[in-house]
Amino acid sequence: MILNARSFLTAGDTFTQEQEAAFFASIRLRNGTFKTTDHHRLDDLNMLVIGEWQKLDRKPREIMDVGASSAISSLEWADALARADIDAEIVATDLCMHGSLVPLLPGYEVLLDRDGKVIQHILGNRPVRWSLDGPRDFFRGTGFLVAALNAFASTLLLLTNGRRRGEDVLLVNPVARDNARLRFADDDILAANPEDLRGRFNAIRVSNLLNRGYFDEAQLRRAVDNLKDRLVGAGSFLIVNRTHADGSNNGTIFQLTKSNKFEIVARMRDGSEIEDIVLSPDADGAQLRATSQNRSLSTPSRPR
Repeated sequence: MILNARSFLTAGDTFTQEQEAAFFASIRLRNGTFKTTDHHRLDDLNMLVIGEWQKLDRKPREIMDVGASSAISSLEWADALARADIDAEIVATDLCMHGSLVPLLPGYEVLLDRDGKVIQHILGNRPVRWSLDGPRDFFRGTGFLVAALNAFASTLLLLTNGRRRGEDVLLVNPVARDNARLRFADDDILAANPEDLRGRFNAIRVSNLLNRGYFDEAQLRRAVDNLKDRLVGAGSFLIVNRTHADGSNNGTIFQLTKSNKFEIVARMRDGSEIEDIVLSPDADGAQLRATSQNRSLSTPSRPR
């Protein structure tokens, strides 16, 4: 049985790992990605990072884990750090960490993201996705149901302003949810950095997000520049990893130098597929030029 957002909210930690994984895999965000999750998938990466920090005698205190999905990997990292005597607080982020569960009719409710968009229908106890996978959905009959529910929910939400009646749902593993070393935040790494994130973190990990399958080169450069802006400066770390289909982790640990450039500290297997972008000396300049162009197009000049 696949959990729906309501049963996930009320079940505590009584469900199995398989049910948890199936639930998060059923949540497709509006950018097309899924909140997939798996226990212990980053254990070897955790050990590599901790080993390198021990060699360098570093104990980061403020850490960000970007694209954390259910945050189970964030919890496992926090536990591994504690065992290594590294007392760190981790801010786990994802595009949608918080949802809102809104009843629309008896036996029918929807899970909304932070923008008020439906990311799951719940019909009775049955979870129904909002997205269509093409014409084959209509041949199976599911496409008509999904399309009808999308139109019906949009109309009811507009008429009832139902978002105001929503019940908050933190879309993370229940054990992680209650861990004192973890904090959670919605985050878009392509958007302008909130002031409270700038220059804050000693280390940032991005796993299974920054890859060429999700983003084009310009977006990847923008994301790397945003993440650099969140680091405290020289000596801080950026960890970029991708878990391949066979379960192997391929990542790179970068460290920021005094000249505000990244250098490689260590690799796992083939390393990150975007090493060239992270190491590119033109990344900052390209971002500054793009920012300057955007401002010149959208903002009238003012005397200073």
